[in-house]
Amino acid sequence: SQLHLPGSGPTSSASHMSVILMASSLTEVCPGDMLSVSSQREEVCARVLVRIGDQDSKQQHEYYLGSVLVSARTDWACLDSLITKTFKDYLTQVDPTSSLGLTCDSLHMYQLTQGGQRVIGGDKPQTSPYRCLGNVPAHIIVTLKGLREKCVDSLVFETLIPKPMMLHYISLLMKHRRLVLSGPSGTGKTYLAQRLAHYLLQRSRTDSSEADLQLYLSNLANQIDRESGGELPLVVIIDDISDSAAITELVNGALTCKYHKCPYIIGTTNQPAKMSSNHGLHLSFRMVIFSNNVEPANGFLLRYLHRKAVEAYQEEEQDSARHQALLRVLDWIPQLWYHLHTFLEKHSTSDFLIGPCFFLSCPVSVAEFRQWFIDLWNHSIIPYLQEGAKDGIKVHGHKAVWEDPVEWVRGTLPWPNAQQDQSRLFHLPPPSIGPLSEEKKPPKDTPPPSTLESDPLMAMLLKLQESANYIESPEREGSLDPTLQATL
Repeated sequence: SQLHLPGSGPTSSASHMSVILMASSLTEVCPGDMLSVSSQREEVCARVLVRIGDQDSKQQHEYYLGSVLVSARTDWACLDSLITKTFKDYLTQVDPTSSLGLTCDSLHMYQLTQGGQRVIGGDKPQTSPYRCLGNVPAHIIVTLKGLREKCVDSLVFETLIPKPMMLHYISLLMKHRRLVLSGPSGTGKTYLAQRLAHYLLQRSRTDSSEADLQLYLSNLANQIDRESGGELPLVVIIDDISDSAAITELVNGALTCKYHKCPYIIGTTNQPAKMSSNHGLHLSFRMVIFSNNVEPANGFLLRYLHRKAVEAYQEEEQDSARHQALLRVLDWIPQLWYHLHTFLEKHSTSDFLIGPCFFLSCPVSVAEFRQWFIDLWNHSIIPYLQEGAKDGIKVHGHKAVWEDPVEWVRGTLPWPNAQQDQSRLFHLPPPSIGPLSEEKKPPKDTPPPSTLESDPLMAMLLKLQESANYIESPEREGSLDPTLQATL
């Protein structure tokens, strides 16, 4: 009772130190009461961040998880629990369907502002968490399990691709060294190829280089055969393959070195992977098919937008009502994407689809989102749908009853007072392919070329019909072609 608290009057530094020493010496006897005497303000709000990438990496990025309150009475076990709960709450927001396969076991370690570092569940530092945070803007950097722990949790968190699928991709690469990601434009193939390449580079700590592909691969094979000892790239990315036969011939012809010494090769293509046309590609590469209907593409958009919402909530310090309004808008985007995807399936060709990347640039405030979406709809989505519908009419004709997609959009706009914005959204008129004289029209009974090539039964029926017409013709009686007779 004879000691003075800091700020209560003229005291020396020695008396201030004695307060701290006495409090710490009595911690075992009364851990709560004595410490609370020292100050009512001994509580720090620390921002919890997940750091992806090494400290020296230029691609290092931090993701905000939430905030925790750390007091002078918070011990390391309690801080473990706070961080674990924060990470669990974050996953609930970003991945509500638990598709990613991440859990609290994905957490590896964390580091506090002043250098206090702890592996979760491991040895406890001697200094308390409160002292390790200090008085500066406090933060806690969390690291997820990665290469050193023989895990891919950090990669899954960064890419938002489910863990079983990521393990499958890496397994294919490690076993076969060649992989092609095939699927519609905008489904994230190039991004995944880059992330996989970075993952493999981390394993080997080597650098990749770029050059003319054929010359580059040939020179690379020569270097490997000579065993020159120079730095060789571990991964080669061939983006946007247009001719599968040519790329297969090029790779097989240029990379003549021993198979186990070849670099990993990851390719991407927007073309559908068909066994008939891409047979050589299937023999040389292992295929991974991307589709808007399945993971990772169909769940990526929701997870990505929810992550943006979490970031916006901590940066703008929004109230709960504004945050919920934003979530309603962001949750509407995957529904819109699915509706547009269904529309294109009905009225366009199989390779004319819309990927989730259309919507990744959306702002994270309702006011900004309104104008952004109206511009996106009128100047990007409508022209794209027009081209897709026109392409579908040319190839298939009218496949389904026409429905203007703007009607669904106008009826479901998720922001308040949306009626005033409904008239600003453009219609999508039914497509027309122009006068018949402008295009070469096939014979009435002839199906599209793609049907003839892909359906041998249809080709056989047409040949039989041709044979029947040939026989029924009076002037051709008795002159039946041997091949037609064999067909009959």
